[in-house]
Amino acid sequence: MKPLEQKFEQRLDRDWPAITAALRRLIAVPSVEGPAAPSAPFGVNPRQALTTGLEIAQEAGLTTGLAGDAVGWGEYRSPAAATDDYVGIVGHLDVVAAGSGWHTPPFELTITPTQFLGRGVLDNKGPWLSALWALRWLAEDGAPLKRPVRVLAGSNEESGSQDIPKYLAEQPAPIWGYTPDGKYPVVYGERGILRGAITWPIDTAVLGPQFAISGEFSPAIVPDRAALTFPDGHQEHFHGKKAPSNAPELGDNVLDHLTAAGTQLPGGAGDLFQWYQAHFAGAFAGEHANIRFTDPVSGALQLTPYRIALSGDHLTLAFSIRYPLNTTEDEIVSNLRGLLPAGAALTVTSRMAPVKHDPHSPFIQALAKVYTDITGTDGSPVTTTGATYARSMPNIVAFGPSFPGQKGIAHKEDEWLNISDFRRMLVINYLSIQALANL
Repeated sequence: MKPLEQKFEQRLDRDWPAITAALRRLIAVPSVEGPAAPSAPFGVNPRQALTTGLEIAQEAGLTTGLAGDAVGWGEYRSPAAATDDYVGIVGHLDVVAAGSGWHTPPFELTITPTQFLGRGVLDNKGPWLSALWALRWLAEDGAPLKRPVRVLAGSNEESGSQDIPKYLAEQPAPIWGYTPDGKYPVVYGERGILRGAITWPIDTAVLGPQFAISGEFSPAIVPDRAALTFPDGHQEHFHGKKAPSNAPELGDNVLDHLTAAGTQLPGGAGDLFQWYQAHFAGAFAGEHANIRFTDPVSGALQLTPYRIALSGDHLTLAFSIRYPLNTTEDEIVSNLRGLLPAGAALTVTSRMAPVKHDPHSPFIQALAKVYTDITGTDGSPVTTTGATYARSMPNIVAFGPSFPGQKGIAHKEDEWLNISDFRRMLVINYLSIQALANL
């Protein structure tokens, strides 16, 4: 990639102690969703992260605001601004649970010669801070921007983005903007997401009271550890490799191993495990389940089984699917149901329709140009398997923070962000905000 201009490197060096101190404050808040509390609809820790973010924005000299106790922002309004139509940069300060397997404390910022490490450095506290600091620079410069700019901080992106409706109930949507919570170059389309559950009847009397399944299961990840207790009481532990659910090919799903060991279980449990082995095991693209859909723009469907659980007289197999832009939910559900035996049932537990913007729209092309100019690489708009605020906040697209070739970092242990990438990202944000505000 092209080196950054010297003027930006010097400015980064000047501010670096303050930037790292601010990031350290953000990472220290374990902002995982919790029970609702007064003034904290998604738990006290996500709310504390918002408070910390607003303090940093105030220290930067920006005007701050808060909507619904759910979304905060720092704003710069230039004297040249002649409209209330604002540009929105929409990040989030909530995080997924740390989980196990870390080599550094997840809620302490670790700085190596080349990397930041900690829960949220990439997803999404670090990128949010880079956008806020870019706005701080523009405010310090007195940049004559034609439109106001807000860097927004959400608090529920990881658990359903219910913060955005609270914001939109009190504030207008941005005229355009982006979320630094996906990848580079600019993303104009996001796949559909379907989560479902297959319930499978079993005979608990045959399996006995000692039969059990346990593990670390989440729809956000390919699971990497689980245990199966057989009817005779002996237990086996299984290990795989964790990966984000939108990159199943980078992981080793522990359910593939657990079900392989249990195919000879009596009754419905053995039948389900055999069915899993025939249709789901190792089938990242749904190729054994009659759902191998693909298109030339957004690629192949992704299938991630993430939980098997015992509940009363049935087992439940939960899965997540990310499907191409030209595929429909009905096609997927119909084909899967066609594979199920009598007595088993499939239920859709959550859904997100695909989202697509015109890649030739002026604001998307402006972002593509900034990316090309700063990196010296192709900035043509792309699609993604990820899910961002672009699905719930009108008029925005994903833009950053991961550069091409970086995948499978978020939601895992030892989450990292290259320091050089953070520095480049801040410059990209500075120039992108300037370009969008003057369109």
